Amino acid sequence: MKTVKAVFIFIVVLYGALINHVANAQEIGTLNKEAMTKLSNWIGEWKGEGWSMGETQQKSEFRVVENIQRKIEGMAILAEGIGTNKSDGKVGFQSIGMIYYNNEKKRYEMKSLLADGNMVLASAQLNDKGQFIWGFDVPGGSIQYTTTLTEETWHEVGEFVMANGQAFTILEMNLTRAK
Repeated sequence: MKTVKAVFIFIVVLYGALINHVANAQEIGTLNKEAMTKLSNWIGEWKGEGWSMGETQQKSEFRVVENIQRKIEGMAILAEGIGTNKSDGKVGFQSIGMIYYNNEKKRYEMKSLLADGNMVLASAQLNDKGQFIWGFDVPGGSIQYTTTLTEETWHEVGEFVMANGQAFTILEMNLTRAK
């Protein structure tokens, strides 16, 4: 019986240490539902077309569907995008992103995952014009996306901004609300 009691105590101590380690290893924070209501016009299905340009500087045209859902009682938005090449109809990109407002950092953040295995944690802001601007650093500069929404239209421009401030448009999308 002493062995069982000793094993039980060991498990409880180990579990407590594990919980403490996980809490210290992860960022603990809170979300802001009120800030997320400012993005409520995103919710729905959006369809449209656009183009992107990679390192080869060749434009590639695509069709895109964005499915935007409110999650965890409005504390986050889940955005799933699927783009197909206009030329052959094949899937060109798939992405999923979670947008939330980080109370501690006083900013929106987006965790974006791509089907090609890339991911990024981007900081974001909602400017005075109602545009959602998000971006992240890359070698040689940064990538910045500006999304402008009305009740029925979604316009997004992506730019590569060099370290010297010079910017090049690398993406443009125009979508309309489908649902």
